[in-house]
Amino acid sequence: MVPNSMMFRAASAFIAVGIVLVLANWYTKPEAALAFTAVLAMFAVMIAALRWSRLAVRDSTAKATAVPGLDRIPTAVVFAALMMGIPLALTLARSFGFVDGFDVARRSTGVLTGAFLMMLGNVMPKNLPPLSSGCDGARQQAFHRLAGWTWVLCGLASAIGWLALPIDFAETATIVLVVTAVAVTIVHLVRLVRLAGRARTNPPMD
Repeated sequence: MVPNSMMFRAASAFIAVGIVLVLANWYTKPEAALAFTAVLAMFAVMIAALRWSRLAVRDSTAKATAVPGLDRIPTAVVFAALMMGIPLALTLARSFGFVDGFDVARRSTGVLTGAFLMMLGNVMPKNLPPLSSGCDGARQQAFHRLAGWTWVLCGLASAIGWLALPIDFAETATIVLVVTAVAVTIVHLVRLVRLAGRARTNPPMD
């Protein structure tokens, strides 16, 4: 497995910028020290996740054993750092009178959340099971593709909603979209499990 060094460097850079923003906000609003301490703790968790993923990638490369999902950790950290960094940057700008209100921060965070859901949906079909189980394997692949498209469309619609709708409507629309996507995923997963159970109970006759 080859580490995604570019994404790792991007994640490290966003974390560094986020920490600087936290300290700057802390300086301008010392009364909110507890909240900023919690944010610093979150960035510390991101640093630990990045370090662990890099060590795990090196170990798996040395042993020639691929560990699924390790290459996506830096990408997830980038999105998490952006979702935390943008509100911090806008809060700091508001402290100096450059931005009025929190609408821009809320919209930016909402758009990033939609983009993150799209990313999750995009990687789902890439974790397809092999077709060794015949028809059941094909059903599993169909489920992965359906779940992927469901979450891609959910994220896209959510991001567009945050760009085009009033904020209150955008929040409600995002909740409805996520609940719908979860429901669709669960319904098809339950259906897949039931079909697999029937296939094991009633194997095909030779």
